[in-house]
Amino acid sequence: MAEQFAPVLRVRGEVLKECAPVVDQADARRLIASGQIGYDALRVLKSCGELNSCFARVLDAFEVSGLVSNVERRALLSSELDVDDLICGWLAGNRTPRDPQRRLARQVAIVIGNALLRRATERVGTKALWRTWTRPVCPCCGGAPDIALVERSGRGPLRTLICAHCDAQWQASREGCLGCDASETLEIARISNRALGYDLMMCNNCGRFLKERPRRGLTSLLIERALTAELDLAAEQRGLRI
Repeated sequence: MAEQFAPVLRVRGEVLKECAPVVDQADARRLIASGQIGYDALRVLKSCGELNSCFARVLDAFEVSGLVSNVERRALLSSELDVDDLICGWLAGNRTPRDPQRRLARQVAIVIGNALLRRATERVGTKALWRTWTRPVCPCCGGAPDIALVERSGRGPLRTLICAHCDAQWQASREGCLGCDASETLEIARISNRALGYDLMMCNNCGRFLKERPRRGLTSLLIERALTAELDLAAEQRGLRI
């Protein structure tokens, strides 16, 4: 999987280096210190300007990786899909489209949106700035976590949450469901996928889900999310959300 995604990772890295999202660093740090979200994700994305050229580059990388056929690539480029609309839908938590063409376009748009917001979060500073963060949403962009990394310590298991939008990481302040504090033993269903090394945690109380795995052996988050895309889809089909 890592070898197949190499072209996409390369182009994503280029987008990361080239993009210039506008973030007021001082204001973002002040807000986070006071327990508020650091920046408006939608406003930051809009500051990056036109994204159609980025979409075409990432789509080309998908074709080189064998994830998209030449016919599919040309069909998407000639369509009237709005890249900004696709990224906004992702930010809003819209469900994965059923239409294959639109689903593919969304996957490409997510790579772009994630790169731009990751760059914005890097400009805010290191995670030491939000070490005391206790909220279940991202301190930087306000996104929900989609992955939890678990490690053992003398005080018991520790969970590090990863923002689905900008990849910021912070410590979970509680066990169980992040949305409603439901107890794992009573309200949360846990389905283990040994092949992927992930557990899909689904809250029957509030309808939230989270993918959980041990911290060791973590690869690129882009690849991790590609590997576990079917878990997301399975959860969405049950009416759940991150």
